[in-house]
Amino acid sequence: MTTSSKRLSTTTLVGTIRQTLLRAKEGHLPASRQILEMIVLRLFYGLGPSHYHIARYWRRELPWRFKTGFWTYKKFRRFVSKLNPPAYQKLSQNKISEKAILQLFQIPTPHFFGRLHARLGVAATGERLISGDDLTQFILAKPQIDRLCFKLVEGYGGTGFRAVSVVREPTLSLRLLDTGEQMTVSQFVDDVLQPGTGADYIIEEYFQQHPELTRFNASSVNTLRIWAFSRGDTNTALGGFLRVGRCGSLVDNTSRGALAFSVDTKTGEIGTGMIKSIWNETFESHKDSGEKITGGSVPFWHESVNLAIRAVAAFPHLQFAGVDIAITIDGPVVIELNVEPDPTSAFIFDRSHEDIFGMPGLFEQMDNVH
Repeated sequence: MTTSSKRLSTTTLVGTIRQTLLRAKEGHLPASRQILEMIVLRLFYGLGPSHYHIARYWRRELPWRFKTGFWTYKKFRRFVSKLNPPAYQKLSQNKISEKAILQLFQIPTPHFFGRLHARLGVAATGERLISGDDLTQFILAKPQIDRLCFKLVEGYGGTGFRAVSVVREPTLSLRLLDTGEQMTVSQFVDDVLQPGTGADYIIEEYFQQHPELTRFNASSVNTLRIWAFSRGDTNTALGGFLRVGRCGSLVDNTSRGALAFSVDTKTGEIGTGMIKSIWNETFESHKDSGEKITGGSVPFWHESVNLAIRAVAAFPHLQFAGVDIAITIDGPVVIELNVEPDPTSAFIFDRSHEDIFGMPGLFEQMDNVH
């Protein structure tokens, strides 16, 4: 084990002990009971102490079957591979093929402008897009474009995401939405995106989200993550939550510290928020601005659920995905599908995996999954 790994392990252990004692002091389960449960869950269910605190297992009212109903990453992924054959998962994991399938089935997505790649780059209208000069000519030919975003073709968790506004006077330039820095198109392409290193981007419109979502946090496009299931006559939302970025951040990925608020799948009412960490707490307002979020309603909620289900059904042999939905003033659009969504989203739903996937017939997919 490296020195940094040892330091991380020590920090996590100290944090776990501190949280255990704190929750006991607050009136939750006694520290001795928490420690005993952690040992049993680790030895017999593969669930570690960090899991214990992120899922808030220290609450007195939780039944034991709730705690043992969560799965390890390995078990969850084996289950998902039964629902989504691995040979077909890549159709969604590559943003170019994903975009093509969604558009083919008339499922609304942000407008696609093209692919920026040092060798294979091409605009949706057929022009070459391999350099800053190509992108400059593309933007000049389309005066309606005022904001763009760039996503890695196979990026995850918001990695590599860039968004810019277009400045046309006195000469064409781009302004980064997160820092406000202004540069020429060629500088942006060469110094920021760096396609010469092999980086591969799709270019989309950076659209205006619904005012209600902007109110929660204006710097990020705040999206829904809906666990959608579609097989035969069974089409349903298994769970959903709203992701809200931190003030000044462009992204709303929970892996980057964003806030996650549960959403009632039947009504669209926004529940309490949380940050996925062992320091877990629940809250009702934005942690930075104080803006009240809990108790509100997600605009176009039922339309969003239906759209998520349609998106899953559009992909051959896929039955389940965590679908990211953004909402404009005119309704929802699909940002992307996650065919192997983070299983810890169940913490936000406050439901175990066995409960979430416990609908009749679904556990038939669990054959030989251990």
